Amino acid sequence: MINSLDRISVATSDLERSKKTFNDFFDSSPAFEVEEKNLGYKSLIYNFENTRLELISNLESKENSELSNFFIDNPNGGLYGFSLQCENKEVFDKIKESPSIEVVEKTEGNKITFQTSDLKQSKKFKLSLNHYGSPLSSKNINSDLFALDHLVVTTNSGDNLVNLYKEKLGIRLALDQTVEEWGGRMLFFRTGHATIEVIDNKVPGEDNFWGLAWKTKNIEKTCKRLAEKNLNVSEVRKGRKKDTLVATVKFDEIKIPTLLVEHLD
Repeated sequence: MINSLDRISVATSDLERSKKTFNDFFDSSPAFEVEEKNLGYKSLIYNFENTRLELISNLESKENSELSNFFIDNPNGGLYGFSLQCENKEVFDKIKESPSIEVVEKTEGNKITFQTSDLKQSKKFKLSLNHYGSPLSSKNINSDLFALDHLVVTTNSGDNLVNLYKEKLGIRLALDQTVEEWGGRMLFFRTGHATIEVIDNKVPGEDNFWGLAWKTKNIEKTCKRLAEKNLNVSEVRKGRKKDTLVATVKFDEIKIPTLLVEHLD
């Protein structure tokens, strides 16, 4: 039912400063920028093979928008949420959790229109379901970080997320295992050549959108490039998954746990 991860949204109070940081990180510029006046936001969109990353900020004229509530608890910004794409309108209408809203994002000389519904997974981040009336434009990939490997969500009820992701949304549950040294029960949901990794850590409270992992074809080369840009990148090490190499990156102004992954097989 779900075709892919549509976009990952990172909220920022300083769009230009964050643009410079992520341009350096991805070694690429945004594919385009959009403005949504009714919902009160502007954003920069980076394209990847299996998703998009969106840097999103309030419009000055819309200080009481939904995004404003996120900044109350996260003044420096952070992982705001992610959305899933459903291509079939009948399926979208059947599984949406709340009344859908029409989103009209204006770009230079064009506009993107889609229906979105908040799936209300957590008060800590926004999980949305999107349906586009017409196909999205093709994605031009210029970065050595060419695709999302996985995103990480933490929860205290893995069963609830199995019910939401697998049963309600039809996302394939690829693996369900308990590894205490990795944090507890691990659930891996696969859609659109990307993974939603859920860690059931039994910590009381709402689900959290915790971190991101990006694929690279040459992790040594990528880490060298990032270090030359004065980004805080670790040494390369063997990953938990067989035949992988990994490294971590830390962002000073936006606290996003970030992993680089090279698959050797």
